[in-house]
Amino acid sequence: MLFRSPAVTWITDDDVLGWLGIEPAGDIDAAFVTACTNAANDWAYRRRQESGYTSDEPGTAPSDAVKLGTVIYGGTLYRERGSVDSFASYEGYTVQPIQGIGQVMRLLGIGRPQVA
Repeated sequence: MLFRSPAVTWITDDDVLGWLGIEPAGDIDAAFVTACTNAANDWAYRRRQESGYTSDEPGTAPSDAVKLGTVIYGGTLYRERGSVDSFASYEGYTVQPIQGIGQVMRLLGIGRPQVA
């Protein structure tokens, strides 16, 4: 069964831009921030639903921690722009990918054993 998320508005473009500490350089950047914000909202809501948080409302983040996790995930999506699997690097050697998704999952309260 395909799960379709409702329109989730836990975070806004301004939340993501504030976390990134930037202003969009133009319309294309602004559109990409919006795409990252929408994707983060959808992903966070869907993952929490899959983890048993069925009372979450799509219009309001369930807690400040969940909101922050969603903002971090949206900012991470933006920062990975143009990269195949992690943050882009200009180093001449191979580096290990940044493992920040664990913090996002902790803030969202997902990825832990469920109690029956």
